[in-house]
Amino acid sequence: MSKFYGIGVGPGDPELLTIKAARVLGSIDVLLIPQTQKDKKGVAYTIMEQFLRKNIEVVYIDFPMVADEETFVDAGKQAANIIISQTKLGKSSAFVTLGDPSVYSTYGYIVKALEGKVEIETIPGITSFCAAAALANRPLVEKDEILTIVPMNASDERIDAALKVGDAFAFMKIYKREERVANHLMKHYMEEDGILVQRCGFKEAIVHTDVIESLHENTDYLTLVLSRKEEVV
Repeated sequence: MSKFYGIGVGPGDPELLTIKAARVLGSIDVLLIPQTQKDKKGVAYTIMEQFLRKNIEVVYIDFPMVADEETFVDAGKQAANIIISQTKLGKSSAFVTLGDPSVYSTYGYIVKALEGKVEIETIPGITSFCAAAALANRPLVEKDEILTIVPMNASDERIDAALKVGDAFAFMKIYKREERVANHLMKHYMEEDGILVQRCGFKEAIVHTDVIESLHENTDYLTLVLSRKEEVV
């Protein structure tokens, strides 16, 4: 029976793909790629291109960079219809995403739209915040510390609530929200023990230790911040 795969391709370095992800990518018939801009293959495609079959069919799914829930649901249904039709033809297919499919990925909308109509297998990938910690040789959490992932498209009230109870934090979705990140870091005494990482997993990756200053400079879409609370005496 043909199967549908959700594959995480990791943060950027092709060598950080799992062996299973590379094997499955080399066996599928149809590849679905999220596309946010026309005529661009996207970052995920450049990471995995070397593992794909030469005659693979590539289908681009339009997932616009908007906050409209209905738009994402419709895109998920569009992808699901393609997957179902390809499965009926006996073809295996896969949807790929940066990092891990279970972390802030449009993949979830596709799974919901499929409603058990096809066999699904999700293949995990290395997350950006784990890769960033590794790049900086920095432990994310130790002992009984609580790690909190903070998406900066959340409200200030929800972010404040999360920062009050956690110990270590991964700030994601910070592009064009840099000032808000800086404000929260200073408010909760986290501006000193932190790093800002840009384009982790790529050759041009860079780790900044002066987080506040770096936030006030130009950041990349693929940027995140790792920080932890300081002990206030």
